[in-house]
Amino acid sequence: MKSTVRNLTVITLTALAFTVPLGAQTRAPVDSATTATIRRLLDLIGAAPLALRSMESMIPAQRAASPQVPAVFWDAFLDRARRNISHLVDEMVPIYAAHFTPAQLNELVRFYESPLGRHLAEVQPLVAQESIQAGQRWGGAIGRVVAESLTRAGVKLPQ
Repeated sequence: MKSTVRNLTVITLTALAFTVPLGAQTRAPVDSATTATIRRLLDLIGAAPLALRSMESMIPAQRAASPQVPAVFWDAFLDRARRNISHLVDEMVPIYAAHFTPAQLNELVRFYESPLGRHLAEVQPLVAQESIQAGQRWGGAIGRVVAESLTRAGVKLPQ
């Protein structure tokens, strides 16, 4: 039982690492106008659904890597993430405020309200997914070439 609790703790902390920005620090409060602009921008770019889709796509690998963790944990984890996605958006507001001026934020909103911006927001998840797949194929090809080269040189690699 202790092992299962420890594993769940490690997995939960790992999952949190996907949602907590590296180097996050206490940030200054954000004024209401800037907050509204950022929330509008996050809505236009589909930040919350994209974050959920990313998390949902990672769970199968987490399940496979941690077969000792019961499926009910992952189901409950995703259910809670879906219910609490607004908390992630709340956490993103000061991050955007720290990296963009109000004028830049307004310009981004105008862009994402344009036909091209709406199209970008629509296809960006597909572009990202296809880019990841291309990167996996590219990395796999490099791995095969390096493994073949090392094997020919007499290096014993694990099967």
